[in-house]
Amino acid sequence: MNKLNIYIDYAGAEEGIFSKNLKSRLNSIDGIKALTYSDLDVIEIQIGEDEFDEDWENPTLEAIKNADITIVVLSELYLDFASDSIQSTFTEIIDSKDKYLFTFLYTPSEWGSFNWVVKSKLFPTSGSLSELSKTDSSKILNEFIKTIKTIVLNVNSPKKKELVQESEQSVFISHDHDDADFAELLKLKLEKHSINSWIDSERLKIGQDWRQEIDDGIQNSIAVIAIMTPEARKSEYVTYEWAFAWGKSIKVFPIMLKQTQLHPRLESLQYLDFTNRSARPWDELIDSIKKIGK
Repeated sequence: MNKLNIYIDYAGAEEGIFSKNLKSRLNSIDGIKALTYSDLDVIEIQIGEDEFDEDWENPTLEAIKNADITIVVLSELYLDFASDSIQSTFTEIIDSKDKYLFTFLYTPSEWGSFNWVVKSKLFPTSGSLSELSKTDSSKILNEFIKTIKTIVLNVNSPKKKELVQESEQSVFISHDHDDADFAELLKLKLEKHSINSWIDSERLKIGQDWRQEIDDGIQNSIAVIAIMTPEARKSEYVTYEWAFAWGKSIKVFPIMLKQTQLHPRLESLQYLDFTNRSARPWDELIDSIKKIGK
C-alpha cells in the first residue's frame, strides 16, 4: 500500500492541541503518516549581534511540498503570519493533480479574500470549530476522517475513477454528507439499471475549484436527484446544486428521505416519498429517469 504523507500547519497554542489530536487520529489509518508543525526542525538564526529568531518558513515550505495532503488549521493569527511563499505553495497544490489541500476553520476569521482558502475544501462549511458543540465537532472530524480514508483507497485502487463528463445516462446525486450512505445505495440502484451517476464527494479531487467542477458535472447530466432531509434543507451546497440545475433547465427529482419542509421552488415539483423504508418507489424513480434519457 502506498503511504500518504500528511502535514498539518497551524499557529496558536489551542490550534496546536487540536492539530496533535488530529494527527493521532490520522496516524491510526493504515497508509497514512501525519506530522504537524511541532514536529519540524525549526532552527534559530542570528539576526543581530545579540538577537536570534526562528527560521520557521523554510521547514514549513519543505513539509508542505513533501506532503501529499496538507491541512491548514485556520485562525486570524494564521492568516496574519502565513507568508506569500507559503500561500503561493497552497495555490500550487490546488492546481495540482495529485495533491490535496484541506482547511479547518478553528476560530472565526476573515478568510474570504484569500483565494487559496476559498478554493480549498473547508471544514466546517458554516461557522468555526470553536463555536460548535462537542457533538457537532466530532461529526465534522468523523466526516473528514472518512474523506481521508477514501483518498487512501482511491490512490491505492488499481483503477482510478474518472469524472463522468459526457454520458447520455448521467445523473448527478445531490445530498448532505449525513446522507452519504443512502446516496451510495441510490447510486448502486441506478447502476443496476445501466444509469451512470456521480456524487461530488466521490468524483471530485479535493482541493480543485469544486464549484466549477460541480457546474460542469451538472451541465453534463440529464437530471439531478436531490436527496432532501432537514440537514439537506439547510445545506448551502445542496441548495446551490439543485438551484443551478433548475436555472439550466435540467430535470430535478426531489427525493424526500426524511420529512422536511421543502424549498418553495421544490414544492412545485412532484417529489418521491422515500420516508418509508419498506415501500420506497424505486421503480417510479428509475422509469422517470429512463424516460428523459431517451
